[in-house]
Amino acid sequence: MLFLIDYENVGNAGMKGCGYLDARDYVIVFYSEARRHMEQRILEQVTASGCAFEICKLCKTGKNALDFYIASRLGELIGGGYDGIGVIVSNDGGFGAVRDYWEKRAAHKRKILLASCVEDGIVSGNKNNERTAALRRLRENLSIGEYYSAYKEKTRTKEVLRRLFEGTEYEGRIGEIQNLLEDGGKTSKVVYLNSLHLFGRKSGLEIYHKIRECGELR
Repeated sequence: MLFLIDYENVGNAGMKGCGYLDARDYVIVFYSEARRHMEQRILEQVTASGCAFEICKLCKTGKNALDFYIASRLGELIGGGYDGIGVIVSNDGGFGAVRDYWEKRAAHKRKILLASCVEDGIVSGNKNNERTAALRRLRENLSIGEYYSAYKEKTRTKEVLRRLFEGTEYEGRIGEIQNLLEDGGKTSKVVYLNSLHLFGRKSGLEIYHKIRECGELR
């Protein structure tokens, strides 16, 4: 995906989601002297992602000058053969005209999205890939009360397991044991099979029997 970021308009907030960039992406940050600083962690996320990265600083100030830069660079890239999804990251509604041109008027149409941040652009791209699915999961609205109840139960289970396996050779693997309980929904058959698969027959049976005999985990 191609991200053309109107940094003068969106600032650091528009860079949200940079941790999900990858080597297939192309990121261009357009900025001016008026807004020339960006948080170090964001810059490091962008460069660590392996994406193609460039910056474009405004030469002379003027009304909508940076917008013209973005529109011109987009045309330059598409004219040069780019045929993927383009995302203009800006809160400026005027870019709707740029999107409409490439999607409705251009001889060779292109999909151009408008987003307020990088993350919104990735999700709006509707790509059937792992990072889009991961972001959609993270953006799901959850019941605060239900989430907190599950959190308390998870904390209680961890403490029970800590006491149960304290002093044994498995005390350093409490996280793995807890995961097999949660993955199996605590049903005996699945916990039994998961124990043997994860720890081997001898250790798996030992762990399974300790769990089964513990009344606090039933």
